[in-house]
Amino acid sequence: MHKETVLKIEHVEAIPFRIPLKKASRWGAHGKRDAQEHVLIRVYAGGAAGTAEAPARPTIYGETQRSIVHIVRDTLGPMLVGHDALDREGYQAKLAAIPWNPTAKAALDTALHDVAAQALGVSLARLLGGKVKPVEVSWMLSLNFVDDEEFIQEAVRIREDYGIRTFKIKAGSDPAGDLRRLRMLREALGEDAILFIDANQLYSPAVAIRTINAMAEYGLAMAEEPVPIGLGAYRKKVADATTVPILADDSVFSLTDVRRELQDGAISVMGIKIARTGIYESMRIVHMAEGYGLPCWIGSQGVSGIGALASAHFASAFRSVTYPADLSTPLKQEDDLLEHPIDIRDGKLHILDEPGIGAQVSDEKLARYRLDW
Repeated sequence: MHKETVLKIEHVEAIPFRIPLKKASRWGAHGKRDAQEHVLIRVYAGGAAGTAEAPARPTIYGETQRSIVHIVRDTLGPMLVGHDALDREGYQAKLAAIPWNPTAKAALDTALHDVAAQALGVSLARLLGGKVKPVEVSWMLSLNFVDDEEFIQEAVRIREDYGIRTFKIKAGSDPAGDLRRLRMLREALGEDAILFIDANQLYSPAVAIRTINAMAEYGLAMAEEPVPIGLGAYRKKVADATTVPILADDSVFSLTDVRRELQDGAISVMGIKIARTGIYESMRIVHMAEGYGLPCWIGSQGVSGIGALASAHFASAFRSVTYPADLSTPLKQEDDLLEHPIDIRDGKLHILDEPGIGAQVSDEKLARYRLDW
């Protein structure tokens, strides 16, 4: 008689760390950071350790480093200990009993998928039903440049150094400047570059329609959250008034949000962030988007190398993920926790076909960058 495999969760860790960025990043109305202040999550089961990270983004999710550490160490982790890491529906029910805390729960779910893949001897991409392959990535150009010349120089350098040809332009506070910088980028990078904007909900509907239509002349690939997500029918009016695809991000925090946005018809590309919805919920979002015929894009929430590897495996596994993934943030860090830095070349993040996500954390680097409270 076949004996059922049980992968008992033995221990859960939440370790805060801080890695400086080479240059401060700024976005939206209030977002700014000069370091990766995240939380390393480890789930131990069956002699293996599943690894993930939770990025603290208080201006987006209301979670801080301390709140993530607290909820994992004191509540979510103890709830999972003793449970079967292969019983995904079971542990999801436990996590669902605690509301919100999205990145903490997403990191736990990702680490659980990592340890399950290791136990089964397959990569995360294989576990999800796909295969390991290089994932094309994009580079984010934020709002912290001295002038337009520096803005253009960075894009040119990144293309030359890493072969990246897709650029996400942070926008919203200066529509005329956004249009000017897009035009300059197109002139500097040529027609083969893929360019899109992220307005972080800062345009009004009228400004969004006018600005996006003007940008269309320069081959704008898509526009991420151009107007506030609470505007209801006005979001659909913006989408109908331009031929440029509208990318969802802040409007799809949960599966309920996804259903609403798809039914409203206000989006053309589904944005997914593993750091926000984990592996399990992200799979359900992909399948729902496929049902509506929408392609998907993988964002990162500015994760370090650990999160980039997990997201790359996810992007690699699903054919509907057709847009270059936003997974180049680790290149902006002074260092990483990984034993070996992520491999970005020819515009693609290369991952290995080995059990789990392949995130080998350096003990020496973790000791250097961890925060002990």
